[in-house]
Amino acid sequence: MMMPREHQVFPSCLKQEAKALDQVMGQLGQTRVATHRFIEVRVDDEKLSIPYRIYPHDYEDAFPHLTETQSILYSCLLTRHHDGHVRQRHLERILSVHETWIVPFVLQLTGEYVIEILETIEAHLPMLDPELYGCFIRDNPAYFHTTQARMISYWDCYYRRLYKHPSEYVGFWVFAKLREFSESGSNLTM
Repeated sequence: MMMPREHQVFPSCLKQEAKALDQVMGQLGQTRVATHRFIEVRVDDEKLSIPYRIYPHDYEDAFPHLTETQSILYSCLLTRHHDGHVRQRHLERILSVHETWIVPFVLQLTGEYVIEILETIEAHLPMLDPELYGCFIRDNPAYFHTTQARMISYWDCYYRRLYKHPSEYVGFWVFAKLREFSESGSNLTM
């Protein structure tokens, strides 16, 4: 993938799998990364830098060469693909995976403009692990608020004419549930 060295996309426990994924992707062709912009989050006390967008060539050709874990990692990366249809397809692959490092890839999509992606997340909310998502939100409050503000901004710009009240728009439903996840976990620690 040719990620700049200072950017760690996945936790260190996945270093070997991620390294092998880089090798496979490098053999299949170059993947460009929007290197000027990364999403900074904390997962399991590690700072991760997720690319804002990637521009892979022949991205489907990599899957036959990947292990199951590498395939999930690659789908996480493809949720950052420049094509919204590709992002949605790979979101659907990772939504059922209950790992802390999946969460930022799912949450990032809640702040984007593609309503079909928000609808997919909303439909899968019962499958999400409230503890994993709640913990991530509590560990990344500024990121969560920025992502929510981005969702509101896209609603205001693109969808407000169709959904005049926030209570009608799927993005607000998703964020209400995510806040519940965060708040229910904080009550457990008291």
